[in-house]
Amino acid sequence: MAPPPPPTRRLRDAVARENIAELVDLQRRGLIKSKEFSGHHDFGPEDVQVVLFDVYSLDSFAACCAARKALPHAEFEGVTRSGCGENLNVEVRDKVIALLGVCWDYDDMRNLIENGAQVLVLQSEDTLSEPDKNDLIQLGTWIEVDPRLGAGVLAWEFFNKGDPVPLLLRAIEDSYLGRNVFKDGKAMEDGIDVLLEDVTDINAEVKALLRPVAYRDEIFTKFNHLLNDNQATRKRLQVIAEKGRERAAEIAADQARAAASCVVRVFRHFPAWKCNMVLMSSKFEGRVAEFLAQQLADRCAGDEGRCFGAVLEIANGVRVVLRSLEGGPDVSQIAGHFGGCGSATRAFFKAGSSTFLESNLEQPEVVLRDVSLDSSCLTLKPKDLVTVMVRDQHFRDSPLDDWSWGFKVGEPEKEGWFPTLSYSVYIAVRTEPSHGTGVKPVKEGDIVVGHLQRGKYIYGRRLPGGPIETPELKSWFPFAEDLFKRLHASSAAVALLDAGFFRMPEILA
Repeated sequence: MAPPPPPTRRLRDAVARENIAELVDLQRRGLIKSKEFSGHHDFGPEDVQVVLFDVYSLDSFAACCAARKALPHAEFEGVTRSGCGENLNVEVRDKVIALLGVCWDYDDMRNLIENGAQVLVLQSEDTLSEPDKNDLIQLGTWIEVDPRLGAGVLAWEFFNKGDPVPLLLRAIEDSYLGRNVFKDGKAMEDGIDVLLEDVTDINAEVKALLRPVAYRDEIFTKFNHLLNDNQATRKRLQVIAEKGRERAAEIAADQARAAASCVVRVFRHFPAWKCNMVLMSSKFEGRVAEFLAQQLADRCAGDEGRCFGAVLEIANGVRVVLRSLEGGPDVSQIAGHFGGCGSATRAFFKAGSSTFLESNLEQPEVVLRDVSLDSSCLTLKPKDLVTVMVRDQHFRDSPLDDWSWGFKVGEPEKEGWFPTLSYSVYIAVRTEPSHGTGVKPVKEGDIVVGHLQRGKYIYGRRLPGGPIETPELKSWFPFAEDLFKRLHASSAAVALLDAGFFRMPEILA
């Protein structure tokens, strides 16, 4: 007798299971996912004794509240991403700790483990390097990262297994991930801060308690009412969407302000991607960055996959909010490089020094002479500014020439090759005698503008230490990597300005 066929695997339709089909865009409903957790770890949901959440993140707070429903006797505390266990008001030694929607750096996580803690991490984005994460997993840490779900939904699925995810958590997830699965997704995202009856700053409420968050605190009570009542949540979502629509004019005004002062730059460690960025303060920084990304993508038609937007705010350092369009650069890689976090389309980080801008962004270079070679090259004029993405490349047809690739500042859609010497100013870092007849000696501190390179020699002019009275004739100079260094873009601009370089047309020939 043949064995019976295996049971048909039932696909879990989260939208139908949660009865929210009329609220979502049917073409995008597949983005709403469920999660099943494996049970092969040394502890389970019921063993968690301490819950830590990010006081700056509504999604992380939602995860905390989802856990609270199943853990009435656990201790809860709001923390920051840069916090550490030594500053906690709850005892974590030898306890099972859940970090929901937040993960500390490797050293702080190791410190928890060395104090006997068993640690669970649930979040939507990877904030640890792969080696660090693997090491923590080897030490017994349970790390679940799922970019398809918000932290609130992850926590609900983990701590309340089998129960449909509340509408409230799905709405927060949609806003946090920026997926616009909900029909009023954009408006809800813009008005989400009025969710808890116009309580806009969870961090302020938590700190006002002057103690760990307790089971019956009002901030939990407000949230729990909506968590347990989908009908009340539906009404609240209408209020949120209406508030978001009311803010449309404010958002458009901030976007217009950004459009008037934005510039396109390149992060030095990510030279293939172009960033449309602005330095400003805005309550709608995410929406402004998203607008800048779209604006740049529209200009660079056919090359949208390399365009993203950023809003930078100077506040005790530099706070950077990144946005990318679907199919665009993975901005979480940039955020992760600078110690931040996020998803592929939205991320953020904070740099401690205001010098971040100059040291991590490619600065515009000034063009020194006409460049008009062929259709594969950029056409440039003296005083044009270029952003260099790749420099010092060599080609078989001209092995002695250095080439760079970049785009014209103000015209980021125009990219191409141009000679490296067309924008480079060099300074001698040591003295070098003449190599023979026709080659001039070089003194330490000499500044040279080259026109032609042939192997170990460069043909150009030496700039005087001050205004140019009579241009020095072009000459050959010895040229080597340990002899000349390229001046930084800002230093080169100052040197050329002091010399009055562009006021003498004959020097540009």
